[in-house]
Amino acid sequence: MFHKQLEQVSPAVRLEMEWSRALIDSIAEILKRKGMTQRELAEKIGCNETQITRWTRGFPNFTISSLAKLSEALGEPLIRINDPQGTATTE
Repeated sequence: MFHKQLEQVSPAVRLEMEWSRALIDSIAEILKRKGMTQRELAEKIGCNETQITRWTRGFPNFTISSLAKLSEALGEPLIRINDPQGTATTE
C-alpha cells in the first residue's frame, strides 16, 4: 500500500523524502560512530531531545540553520553545496 501511494507522489516530493531519509541516516551513523547520544546532540545545538527524536523518526523539514547547527555539533558536514563555478563552498 505504501509503495502504491508513493507512486502517486510528485518526483519533487519523492526527492525531498529521499534527501530527508539520507540526512536522518547520516545523523544516526555519525552519532553511533562517535558514541554520542541524541541528548548530547540536543544540548550541543541548544534544543531539547524531543526535537532530535522528531528529526530522526520521520521526514523532517530541515532548515539551512538547523543543518548548519547539526553539522557543527556533529563535527562533520551533512551536506555539500557547490557554487556556480563548481567549486565546493560547504562540505
